[in-house]
Amino acid sequence: MSSILVFCRDCAKQVPSSQTKNGYCLDCQVRRSVADLREEHARLWRKRERYRSQNANVEQIGRQIARVEDRMALRIKELISNEREAADLLRRELETARGQRYTIKGV
Repeated sequence: MSSILVFCRDCAKQVPSSQTKNGYCLDCQVRRSVADLREEHARLWRKRERYRSQNANVEQIGRQIARVEDRMALRIKELISNEREAADLLRRELETARGQRYTIKGV
């Protein structure tokens, strides 16, 4: 039995209905579920760079970043049971988080 193709409510990508939840595709579900952790990752990364420029010890901040990445992985694994797909989505989210670290938010 084939599934019906539907449009994601967020990105408007056409995906099989079996891969949607509440109208969102898997990519958007993952992006929404780890948004707060992505921001925390970027904040810690900027903090580490700032401290590193002052020749401070940044080992503790590196461990905090690793814990945030682990929590991102756990949230993604909760949504996706396929190990390979979960790893790909985690890699993509970490790349997004690393790219976001130099984005300055407006007030």
